[in-house]
Amino acid sequence: MARQRQILALCVSALLGILLLLRHHLRDLSEVARTYATFYPHLAHHPETLHRYRPANNPPTPRHEIELAPAIIHQIFLTEGRDAPLAKYEAGITSCQAVNPDWTHYLWTDGNATTFVAAHYPEILPHYEGYKQSIQRANILRYALLDHFGGVYLDLDITCLQPLDDLRLLSFVTPGAYPAGVNNAFILSRPHHGFLQHLLDGVESRDLLWGMPYIENMLSTGCMFFSNRWMSYVRSLSAHSGDEERVFILADQTGDIEPHMLRGKVTTPLFTHGGASSWHGWDAAAIVMIGKHYYYFAAFLGCVFSLAVLSIRRCTKSRPVVSRRWRRSMDKTGDSEALVGVKER
Repeated sequence: MARQRQILALCVSALLGILLLLRHHLRDLSEVARTYATFYPHLAHHPETLHRYRPANNPPTPRHEIELAPAIIHQIFLTEGRDAPLAKYEAGITSCQAVNPDWTHYLWTDGNATTFVAAHYPEILPHYEGYKQSIQRANILRYALLDHFGGVYLDLDITCLQPLDDLRLLSFVTPGAYPAGVNNAFILSRPHHGFLQHLLDGVESRDLLWGMPYIENMLSTGCMFFSNRWMSYVRSLSAHSGDEERVFILADQTGDIEPHMLRGKVTTPLFTHGGASSWHGWDAAAIVMIGKHYYYFAAFLGCVFSLAVLSIRRCTKSRPVVSRRWRRSMDKTGDSEALVGVKER
């Protein structure tokens, strides 16, 4: 029994040690689960979060007398990790300038991007420079640019189909994401919006190593980080929060957010999205495969767990104990030896 207790104590100590080391990772995964579980119920209880977009030829009734978001388009081209030259995206860039002729356009590259972060967000700079992937820097950069300048951020593989002027009446708007949450390929915001400040406040604590590039990007700076912080922000809003602090999601006139989702190669009422996903690697493909065949994966994990439990039970199974009133003696019978118990007197 003593050996069994020692093995059990060792297993419990090892489990507690692992949980302690991975506590921040488990926090982030729990946030993902909470986002998936509460995103659509939140929209059902707060339909005012949906901006029911109408084309420019039938403009909506203004929410404000002034435009909250400045007429600035930000786009980012960081060379590290990119195979395609900037020329590949010129048609999309030109389209957005053509349908928004009075807007200022900024293209941020490796040099001016790092200079900007160092000058205005020095507390984020160590994380910005320390990220292993260029897409992580591009994600954090877009949030910082919109916080500082305001305006619109657009991915380079987006082609603009409609002017964005009507949306400037909103304080913050993004498309929805699949299967839940919000997408960061298109963001419109006023400067210093409360959500962007909340987002940037989470950069340090979410800068974790995950061992898989896709997951590391998604949870440290990408769409899941963006969505998790979005959900925590909207939960913090009170019923009396003004439109300047609220966040909106693009929807059609029926309140459906799917027509505006920038998911893969798709055309929405506002954009054509190329779905480049140039940063996706082997782990992204693996996650997609697991998602398509999750039942096989769940069965595999179940088998592994069952084998682990059986192994632990075998290791901790108690052996028969010989009474102290008996002593062991070796009797030799012929050419073989036998262990016999001889009762002590």
